[in-house]
Amino acid sequence: MNDSTRLHLPSDVRHGAKEVAVGRGLTGLLWTGGARLSPAARQHLRSTFPAVAVQAFTATTEQYWQQWLSDDNLDDLSGLVVVFDATGLPVAWVASNDRRFGGRTCFYAASAGVHPDHQGTGISSTIWRVLLRSAIVRAAPRSLYAVMRTGNPLVYGAWSSATGRDDATWPAPGFAVPEHVRRIAADAAADLDQADRLDPDTLVITDAYDDTEAGLWTQRPTSDRTDVDEWFARLLGPRDAVVLVVRFNPLQVVVDEALRQVRRALGLRTSRSSRSSRARS
Repeated sequence: MNDSTRLHLPSDVRHGAKEVAVGRGLTGLLWTGGARLSPAARQHLRSTFPAVAVQAFTATTEQYWQQWLSDDNLDDLSGLVVVFDATGLPVAWVASNDRRFGGRTCFYAASAGVHPDHQGTGISSTIWRVLLRSAIVRAAPRSLYAVMRTGNPLVYGAWSSATGRDDATWPAPGFAVPEHVRRIAADAAADLDQADRLDPDTLVITDAYDDTEAGLWTQRPTSDRTDVDEWFARLLGPRDAVVLVVRFNPLQVVVDEALRQVRRALGLRTSRSSRSSRARS
């Protein structure tokens, strides 16, 4: 941790966290379970995090994020990574839960966001890998199913690309949803108390973000793929979302990670993170 960040993140805030590498001038802290967050860390996040989150999700309010930072919600997390700048302010985060959906242990991507000044820098993909890598190792040799609720086409594209396969993402335009994925999505929607709003054919949850008047954004983010943007525009209303289910093969992930490290060592360009992110209500 650089000296300037240390001054603004005292030891009682960092207690229980592991530092992760996220780039020059930034500090990433990993809590493997929300219950590890100290009272000081919770207070620090509650006093700084909401003002950042509303800039990433422009239709939300600081009260919305204060509720997300409640003790009950934090204690339920299986993993949380927060990136802080040199002044000790959070600029990016990812959070996950371990869930049993469709008779399988799944990785639930509960929330993620990046301050607009840091979007497109690779932070989001870097810190997601921190949480996802350990989950894939625990699941091996079985495939790991990652599940999330999202209305963001950029997030959809990023997670779809991360699998390294064309047949490991649901829903997908023009393809039916397999029965085992329907069961996963149904359990995920039930966990969100939105089972009655799920369309099992499209995996769309109607009014998924009903606790904000306009959804998460004043204008839905766009991706680097026009076809996905147009599909989301047809599929979703402003407050709707899909239950996205992505299958990761442990062997494929190991190979892809090795190739990524080789590319980095050779100074070749790696993929960038999404310009905007998603959140759980």
